[in-house]
Amino acid sequence: MTLIALVHATPAPIGPAAEAFADALPQARLWNLLDDTLIGDAEQAGGLTPALRTRMRTLIAYAVDHGADAVLLTCSMYGPVAEEAARNHPVPVLPSDLALFDEVARLEPATVLVLGPAEAGTRDTVDRLSAHLGPGTSVHGTAVAGVREALAENDVDLAARLLATSASAHLSDVVVLGQFSLAPAAEQVRALADVPVLSPPRLAAQAVGTALAGAKR
Repeated sequence: MTLIALVHATPAPIGPAAEAFADALPQARLWNLLDDTLIGDAEQAGGLTPALRTRMRTLIAYAVDHGADAVLLTCSMYGPVAEEAARNHPVPVLPSDLALFDEVARLEPATVLVLGPAEAGTRDTVDRLSAHLGPGTSVHGTAVAGVREALAENDVDLAARLLATSASAHLSDVVVLGQFSLAPAAEQVRALADVPVLSPPRLAAQAVGTALAGAKR
């Protein structure tokens, strides 16, 4: 059975990732590796430091050394580390949102709104998505107050309303829910929004499947 290591910087993505893989790769076995201070330390530092990069690279190497057929990082802020690590390991190592970025590019929007639960992570996603899309697309972001707390209390209705309200306050062609942790509210946000709303977990799970199929050829 294929073993996929999911490296988490907070517990919040574990559920959304499991649901996404149950749909996209139900035959895979998931292995959750959690360092639950990675996201808080990154937010406190204002981004990734060399020490934080080393901690994530160590988790990735641990997963590969102990039999993972693929590694997916579920924290968007550590995406650059996944891209670096992918060059140094014999199995696919993927960031949480590269497939999401590719889907945004496929839609060819003029403007994109990134919604996130915290300022540092939202700003990071905006910067990386802007670089991915190039100068022809305007990308802006909003950290939605209260959404993290609503989801922590399993109040998906409130989280969806907060996200939809933020989306309606900005003109955009596409709304991106930048973190795995927002995925539980994605369907309700789509029902309330007038533009496409993209969320990373299922796209990431599909990308892992594609990478594994390519690696077997």
